[in-house]
Amino acid sequence: MRTAIALGIIAAAAVLGGCEGYSFHTNLDPQNFKEYYKTSGVNEYSNAQLSALRYHSLGTVTGLSCQVKDTDYIATEAQARTRAKEQAADKGANAIVFSRCVRLEETPACAVSVTCYGEAFIADQGEERSDGR
Repeated sequence: MRTAIALGIIAAAAVLGGCEGYSFHTNLDPQNFKEYYKTSGVNEYSNAQLSALRYHSLGTVTGLSCQVKDTDYIATEAQARTRAKEQAADKGANAIVFSRCVRLEETPACAVSVTCYGEAFIADQGEERSDGR
């Protein structure tokens, strides 16, 4: 029994000792996570929903989804909205109101394109307006 335990300890030490010089490399970069998740801090509102909050505008934003060739991924409104939310996040916004999305075919640059237009805001989501507006 003691021999089995001793052999187990020796085997474990050999395995763990063999990993001592091993280094782990990855292509994952913490900045990539920040970029990927930055739109999660930008909430979509309607004009009516936003009007109940204290807010100020940071300006207009646009998002484009472009299908260059027929064999590429299709252009979607969801992707165009995400790109507009990325622009809003880059401006420091936490809210966006979309005014419209436009789908075009056979433009000079894209077989199909979808562009969404909106306005970026900083909204105080915890505080409603007290002036009734």
